[in-house]
Amino acid sequence: MKSLSICANRTCQAGLKEISARVMVTMLLALSIILPATIQPVKALILLLIIITVFIGMLTNCATLSWRLYSFSCLYAFIGLAWSLYGEMRGNPGAISVMTVMVFYPLLIPLCASLYRKEDSDSLYRLIHICAWIVLATDLVYVLAYSTYVGHLLQTVFDHLYSSSAAAAVNYDTYAKKFSLQNIVSIVFILPFFISSLLFPKPGSGRIHIFLIVLLGIFVAVLTGRRAVLVSMIVGPAIAFILTITRSHNLVNAKQTSSWRWLLIVALTISICIYLAFEWTGIEYSTNLINSTFNFTDNESNLERVYQYHSLMRGIYDAPMFGHGAGAVADYIRTIETPWAYELSYVLIIFQYGIIGFLLYALGIVFLCWHLISSIKEKGRSSFEFYFLSGFIAFMIANATNPYLAKFDSMWIVFIPYAIVNRKFILSKNANFVHSCPKQRFLVNPQS
Repeated sequence: MKSLSICANRTCQAGLKEISARVMVTMLLALSIILPATIQPVKALILLLIIITVFIGMLTNCATLSWRLYSFSCLYAFIGLAWSLYGEMRGNPGAISVMTVMVFYPLLIPLCASLYRKEDSDSLYRLIHICAWIVLATDLVYVLAYSTYVGHLLQTVFDHLYSSSAAAAVNYDTYAKKFSLQNIVSIVFILPFFISSLLFPKPGSGRIHIFLIVLLGIFVAVLTGRRAVLVSMIVGPAIAFILTITRSHNLVNAKQTSSWRWLLIVALTISICIYLAFEWTGIEYSTNLINSTFNFTDNESNLERVYQYHSLMRGIYDAPMFGHGAGAVADYIRTIETPWAYELSYVLIIFQYGIIGFLLYALGIVFLCWHLISSIKEKGRSSFEFYFLSGFIAFMIANATNPYLAKFDSMWIVFIPYAIVNRKFILSKNANFVHSCPKQRFLVNPQS
């Protein structure tokens, strides 16, 4: 009886530690979505507390992590370390700086995957829903009230948070307002996520509030002038739909299949939102925004990427297989502070890590997508996994011309599907467990 009491006490303590860790993960995820690229010391402290709590849980109770999956994380950390050492030997200025993203994150953040449970998909959906409203409300108030006290107050707050003019709204004669805030990176994911949710809603869920998120999200996206957002919000869900087509009629029932009526409504909604946003900003601005997408002769933004592309490609021709090492700099420098950073993320990976390194990293993305698709074919498209896959693909498309994944606040895009796959492996028969408890072994609840 005494041993059972001790074990029960330890189980209770383990439960409290897990609850506290899950609360901290929720806080960290919310801060990363709402306030990306700022208050980094606070986020680093929260992450450190999460890692310590999870690590203690693995040593003292029944924390679960698939060794098979975590070995892939260790492999990517080794790849990042090997190329950083290679870059350091070549004298690359950013070889050590990129180790945070390429080495330490793959080792530490996946430990949080042990906190994910099967029912957490609903909680994550609600969290993203709340964060979406906060992000959109902040952006709309900022733009619409820019010339008032409220707008100036927000400007002051953002300038203080980012210690720069990272938040900017500029008046033009040709159109009303164009603005840029750091949380635009979150809208890249939020829009396709909720477009998919509007097309394939969960049974019993309302569509009106999702409709409003999509409407306001498109309006904000047009005001930002970010063409990548407008393209990826449509292409992401379309690719996700194509990848999850199945011939099995047993897996998808009538409630999980989007009707043509709603498909037409969503298409009209997107069209109307874009039209209203273009009308508000002005016809000349709207025309320039569309035409500039394929203007590589005198559009400043496109020319910047053209210069980067040709410079990086010249370097790729010199070292195609293994690249020039992590943190390498091409003959064209985009910024003096971080000369190894470029906007063309995937071309940069080939330049620094070579074709071999690029294929290894691409394999990891394909791996996560494959398991999300597998889950979707079991649950149907009216699931969190399908919504996330749409946002995930859209984000990867936008990341091609904007280095979003080079920042800590975008890591959740990769590690949420990682956590889903980890739970899938834990529940499978052949999974290996990190599973220990002193003097007493507990069985893992297959439903958790």
